[in-house]
Amino acid sequence: MEFNIGPRMVKTGLAVVLTLLITNMIGLELQLVAAIAAVLAMQPSIMRSFAYIKEVLISNGVGLVFALLGILLLGSHPLSVGVVVIISIAINIKLGLNKTVSLTVLTIVTLMLASSDGVSFIYVIERLSLVAIGVLSAFIINVLIYPPDHQKILFAMIKEASEKTNFLLRVIPNQTMSLPQMKGEDRETEKLINKTKSYYEIISDEKTSLFIRKKIDFLRNIVIYKHMIRVLEKKYTLIQSLEKNLDHIETISSGKSHLIKKLVSEINMYSENILLMYEDKVILDKDLQKVAKSAMRVTINNLIEELQGSGFEKWTYLFPIASSIIELFYELDKLERFVRLKELRGRSRDGK
Repeated sequence: MEFNIGPRMVKTGLAVVLTLLITNMIGLELQLVAAIAAVLAMQPSIMRSFAYIKEVLISNGVGLVFALLGILLLGSHPLSVGVVVIISIAINIKLGLNKTVSLTVLTIVTLMLASSDGVSFIYVIERLSLVAIGVLSAFIINVLIYPPDHQKILFAMIKEASEKTNFLLRVIPNQTMSLPQMKGEDRETEKLINKTKSYYEIISDEKTSLFIRKKIDFLRNIVIYKHMIRVLEKKYTLIQSLEKNLDHIETISSGKSHLIKKLVSEINMYSENILLMYEDKVILDKDLQKVAKSAMRVTINNLIEELQGSGFEKWTYLFPIASSIIELFYELDKLERFVRLKELRGRSRDGK
């Protein structure tokens, strides 16, 4: 059994500690509410924490209004609390405030559980302060403790997904893997790509952050990562096309099958080289790379020529693969240009 404590878990614990210290210092009751708010408010990035606070202000405003109306019109009976919670959730969702629904419910329940002294201005301020302290504690900890290196994390995910797709593009044409293994690898690859795309959305949110050093370099890398993910998607599309159609093409025409296998191998190597070039592990000669790309273009043209005059059955199997190869080659060519541009800017900055 693996027991892994990540930075976000540590930060959540520290946010709870900070929350309890502040509420103790001020002397507020119901510290549990503030602690829960801190846990709910911990976000995967600084900008998402900032956006969360803005959303909390609006959603808790809605919650406050409905909680007060509920107390005045319906009282603090459990059934009344339930009705107010249902209405406020519906309104929050309608306003697109989905992320803070749980915190809004917490605010409403906290406000409607009135003390024997009834609801006063001081009572409302104290209850709202509990939520505010929890949310702000989570934000402060997120900014100061273990600020995530999103670029490093995202590139590691891209690299892992890329290695997986490269592996599949090597084994599928040679048919060296059983069908159950292939399906398992497919599912794992798809999960990796989807996880990478989701994490890209987090790093993309950081574009407007004030906490980024070397912002221009960050923005350039964001563009490169976006194209790397597009390449991953195109590679996965090619993998699916090969799995579905290559056996049929082998039966129809071994010549066309050999042409496709050769092209897939060349494009796969091209993909690996671009990633290595981005990591500064290899230096690809521009002229030699032009020759290699020209050779790939010739092979693609040969494949298109082979398609011309073919019957409908051959088109059904050949076209999806040919289309996937062309789209992947186009994305790789574009990615290479961005990586070379980054390399040139790095050299000019270093004065080389």
